Amino acid sequence: MISADFPPVHVTVAGSPEDPRSDVAPEGVVVHRVPALHPDDVTVVRGIPCTSVARTLIDLAEDLSPLDLRAAFGSAQRQGLLDLEAVRASRGRVEWRPSLAMLDLVIDEFSA
Repeated sequence: MISADFPPVHVTVAGSPEDPRSDVAPEGVVVHRVPALHPDDVTVVRGIPCTSVARTLIDLAEDLSPLDLRAAFGSAQRQGLLDLEAVRASRGRVEWRPSLAMLDLVIDEFSA
């Protein structure tokens, strides 16, 4: 049983609309279905395929406030993980989203 003390785990599943897998996620897991990911948007951490830092920042823009997105960019920057060119490239590959205008503002702020 998943404890209420832990936030849900978010999982990105790349594939096509014809994917026969069930849309039902296990308890405590939020599944985000996306078109196939570009190889630069994927990395491997301890043997587990994950979205890159750049793609993760793009995806976070969908769920975070501008203030929280700036904090995520700042955290990545402090850890030496923020590559704005990679973020721009990843942003150029994603499908249209309502969050892209806000994301572009934050990218511009960190580019200054």
